[in-house]
Amino acid sequence: MHLFEEERDLDLAIQSGTILPEQVASTRCQSCDGALGFGAAAFEPFIFVIDENDQDWTMCCECAGPVIEYVDAFFPPVTRSHFYVDPEEDDDLDYF
Repeated sequence: MHLFEEERDLDLAIQSGTILPEQVASTRCQSCDGALGFGAAAFEPFIFVIDENDQDWTMCCECAGPVIEYVDAFFPPVTRSHFYVDPEEDDDLDYF
């Protein structure tokens, strides 16, 4: 999955060979059929998905929002290092 937020992002992907120009020549959202990329009046951000079978499709950021803005509610990001030891709770270490 590749997210193209600006024209420059798309240009860099084409120059690097990540996608071919004909793959994004006329892009429409697979879900809502809205114009994307250069097909809209102004550049419309979108995602470009290539699956395990090398099939590709595009989606607008609104339709792809659940994937782009995903937050795992069951496993939130770790904010404290696993190696942190609270001195108040650590009573098994003997200091000299």
